[in-house]
Amino acid sequence: MSSSGRRPKPTRVKELQGNPGKRALNTREPRPETPVKRPRGLKGLPDKFWREHASELERLGVLTGVDGAAFRLMAEAYAFAIEAAFELRLDGFTVEGRDGPKKNPLAQVWRDNAVLFKAFATEFGMTPSARARLQLPEDAEQLTLADELMRVAAQMAEARVGEG
Repeated sequence: MSSSGRRPKPTRVKELQGNPGKRALNTREPRPETPVKRPRGLKGLPDKFWREHASELERLGVLTGVDGAAFRLMAEAYAFAIEAAFELRLDGFTVEGRDGPKKNPLAQVWRDNAVLFKAFATEFGMTPSARARLQLPEDAEQLTLADELMRVAAQMAEARVGEG
């Protein structure tokens, strides 16, 4: 089932952006608290990517345990794109075909994985334009306090609904 219009922004992203639309925030949106774990069997470039970026995204509250599979796919897309780029530099952008030179198939592998990586990077706030829309609190303690205030406000709103 598909819905029309834009996909809703996660409440966490709206909070970081300062909620420019001033619409009520979704106080009932799930906020997974499961810590992210590096997947078993991750090796090479995907493992390096994971180790370099996961802890920072987790610290920002963007990456949780339930996001691990998507982040792993992002790491894999990154690795495939980098490996394809390396091979393209060695082999060139054209290969000899039956009817003469043709585009190296690795160029499409690179392109597909670069596009996939960018889509994941945007979702995780890892591009300059995605970050430009975010506003972090002055320190991590404020972030924790804001999360706690949101939780208490949601409980109070639920209690009022139950009274009426």
